[in-house]
Amino acid sequence: MKENPVHTPITAEPIPARLVNVLPAVDRAQEIMRMAFRDAPRPASAGTRNSQAKLTERKVYAIRRAADLGASLSALAGAFDISERAARHIARRTSWVHLPEQG
Repeated sequence: MKENPVHTPITAEPIPARLVNVLPAVDRAQEIMRMAFRDAPRPASAGTRNSQAKLTERKVYAIRRAADLGASLSALAGAFDISERAARHIARRTSWVHLPEQG
């Protein structure tokens, strides 16, 4: 009688839930990145504490207000000597998020 060189267990133990990946690989990687930054503390160099900052808090509030009133992002970028992308992020409140909304 030939012996089977591959070991096959008779009873299979269930795979622990933490080892089962229910999301596709790309979605799982994106979720891991989001979790890493979700609860991250604000960097010590955020906002005007960054030595390379081109804007002050007053200028950020001015950009937000002007964008809310319909000013074009390219005009705001030119007026404040920043990129259009930076102006868009300020207008959408995805950068300078540590500044509260002015009431």
